[in-house]
Amino acid sequence: MPPRGSDGLDFTPILTHYLFLFTSILAVVGWFLAFISQAIATADFGHGPVGVLWFAIFLQLFLIIGVLHTLASDSIAMNRFQISVFGAIAVVFAVIGVNEGIFSGSASLDAMAAGWLINAVVDILWVLYFTSEEDSLMLHIFNSLGTGGLTPPSRRRRAPRTTSMHTMGAGNGYQAGFTGTPGSGIGPGYDTKMASSLGGPIGSGNSFHAGSVEGPPRSIVGAGSINNGPVGSGPGSVHGDGAVSPNSPLMGGGAAGVGSGGGPPPGSPNPGDAPLGGDNYLYRAKALYAYTASTDDPNEISFAKGEVLEIIDKQGKWWQARKTDGEVGIAPSNYLQIQ
Repeated sequence: MPPRGSDGLDFTPILTHYLFLFTSILAVVGWFLAFISQAIATADFGHGPVGVLWFAIFLQLFLIIGVLHTLASDSIAMNRFQISVFGAIAVVFAVIGVNEGIFSGSASLDAMAAGWLINAVVDILWVLYFTSEEDSLMLHIFNSLGTGGLTPPSRRRRAPRTTSMHTMGAGNGYQAGFTGTPGSGIGPGYDTKMASSLGGPIGSGNSFHAGSVEGPPRSIVGAGSINNGPVGSGPGSVHGDGAVSPNSPLMGGGAAGVGSGGGPPPGSPNPGDAPLGGDNYLYRAKALYAYTASTDDPNEISFAKGEVLEIIDKQGKWWQARKTDGEVGIAPSNYLQIQ
């Protein structure tokens, strides 16, 4: 399918989703029937029988246009709240329209009531869909008629990461200028996803934020640091030029990090340097839904519904995956099903 959102519209989801195909047709037919009948009834009986329905008919028009645009741009998560609110208001006006014209004995008013009855049914179905959560029975019933490749309603687009989670600095816990490891799928912003999968924030850029039975959090640098001295001074310090002191209690063989208990032997390969298209993957997973990578995170990858991905890392809510063309990145685990 062609790109959607700000890049263009694609009406395929409407044509391949039977719920939206039939409701869209009924909505257009019902709107024209109510509009033309209201015009004739106003000409025959004056403003009295129609009244506020002239406002309602244009509210219904804007609702129909909004729903069609939302489906064509695959932006349900962004617009579902507004559509649900205005859809509920439109249902009330549609019921008023039915009540004003039904059993009136006038052909124009009866036709107006029929048009509003069609719109009321369509509005109720739309409100039910747009207010359904991803795991609800109602959404499952609607999706049994086809998904049209639409993103599930609970998928919300993230805002640009201009601020970090909790007390993280501008580098999201990394040093300034950190750009990630090429080919590993890990870069700026990936730590926030890891934090969400672990159930809480990683902590500030300079401190162990997790609770401790020994007292308040300890800073790695500054007052209360491990060595309580200027950087590059004292036994076991990490020198300012990046050199590791031979007596450092934090760095042993292999130059391991804090608390790691050792590191890889010299010359060991970097996991991120593994050749693409090889057999170094854990599972194969099939995409349950289509996913479009966020423009704010270059580490995410896009994939189509039904596409099979190779899962390299299955920890947390964001898995590191490889596509058939060799592209590596992170993907939401709730969009994938292990085969």
